[in-house]
Amino acid sequence: MAEIALLREACEWAASLKLDDIPADVRHLARAQLLSMGAAAHASMRHPIGDRLRRTGFPAGAISGATGWPGDAARQALLTMALDFDETAFAGHLGHASAIPPMIVGTETGAGGAEVMVAQVAAAEVAARVTAAVTLGSARGQTATHTHAAAAVVGCGLLLGLDAERLTAALSLALAQPRRVMLPAFMATDAKFWVAAAPTLDAARCIQMARAGAVGLEGLMEAPGGLLEQLAAVPLPEVFSGWGSRWHLRTLSIKAIPGCAYLTSAVEAAASLAPVDAGEVESVEVAASVFTLAMEAESLPYINGPESPLPALGFSVGYSLATALETGSLDVDDLHGERLASSSRWELAGRVGLRHDPDLTVAALAAAAPVGAAIALAGERARAWLQARGASAEIVDRVLAEAVGDPEFENPAKRIGARVTVRLRDGRMLEAERDAARGCCQEPVAARLALAEAKYRAQAGGGAEAYVAAAGRFDSMSATELKSWHLAGAVAGAKLT
Repeated sequence: MAEIALLREACEWAASLKLDDIPADVRHLARAQLLSMGAAAHASMRHPIGDRLRRTGFPAGAISGATGWPGDAARQALLTMALDFDETAFAGHLGHASAIPPMIVGTETGAGGAEVMVAQVAAAEVAARVTAAVTLGSARGQTATHTHAAAAVVGCGLLLGLDAERLTAALSLALAQPRRVMLPAFMATDAKFWVAAAPTLDAARCIQMARAGAVGLEGLMEAPGGLLEQLAAVPLPEVFSGWGSRWHLRTLSIKAIPGCAYLTSAVEAAASLAPVDAGEVESVEVAASVFTLAMEAESLPYINGPESPLPALGFSVGYSLATALETGSLDVDDLHGERLASSSRWELAGRVGLRHDPDLTVAALAAAAPVGAAIALAGERARAWLQARGASAEIVDRVLAEAVGDPEFENPAKRIGARVTVRLRDGRMLEAERDAARGCCQEPVAARLALAEAKYRAQAGGGAEAYVAAAGRFDSMSATELKSWHLAGAVAGAKLT
């Protein structure tokens, strides 16, 4: 008997999922994901980028298919993507399409909280596996558009009544033409904000096609020339397993500050040394992993003081650390206006340098997120992938030895650490280090949920406390209660047309 196709297996599981099948800790993390995404959307509306997206994201009548739930979901994805204030998992940035879009569809179709949470969790679990299967390849992290397409199809398709067969067709159609994000555009232009919004619109079209009887290919992942072959240097079809026992949401890490996750630990270390007078600083050295160094190398060509494009700014170690050293934090208001224009801050940013620390690289690569779980599965097959990215033979050997499998994600971790050394002009040195950022997946579920709640309160303003309190029972809300709760937390102006 032939083996079931990977996408068909995923969709059959998603279509059969019930609320009682989802463990309590996974439900809590689904709440954390929803609150974190809501906070990210509110944060974008506190920044001038919110108004720019209102003007340019969906000019009235300009984009076919941008009305109704597809338009609302894509608009929210624009907002959640704008400031890099999301959350991550193994594997992928799941929440842009797995959290708020199902809520939008559910409230439009009259679903209750249980149905929406099931759709959200199913979307995250399927999208995480699609992403993990090709994560040792050419497209991973935030730019992996297939993550967002898969999450939107599954989460929204379930709430729109697609059965397993039609859901499989929609998913295969959405993955048939994966978008490719070009780095210069991602770093320097508003194209970056569309990384999740465009696949969400693609997903809506594919759901509509599937409902009308369009033909897909359930074997698209594993077929010759299919997604595994096209996107993965080391294909990992074995991640399509553990349905109902391995929950990828357990690897969810919540960002406490806006910006790329690869610089957060360095910013938090620097913040612990504040306040530091910029004029007294001789130099700042950041010992970091290859993740941080590579990110800085990619963003640096686009950094131009206060004129730096917003996407690149979120990847800038120099500016982020200068801000944290001066103020003890990094907030949305540091990313525009007078604070961004501070000449002393940019002068201090110019005195920040990075140094590679092999131990930090090994720790970052071996941890389950963002890639260690894939490396552990691949074993020796991952050697060439690591070497192609510049890892020495010694580092490869250490990573392969330390990337230990954790098939049920009982002890997940994300350890992108940093060590910050500030040399003052009077000869003194200030030092701080972090082995991981706050909110990473090795922290207890309760701590990650509490961080997401605090993040929402800080960004949403009035009415946030009541919204956060009700989040604890959203999976038991009636359709009427859910719609009222969702509208209470909706971002002002999110309907951009």
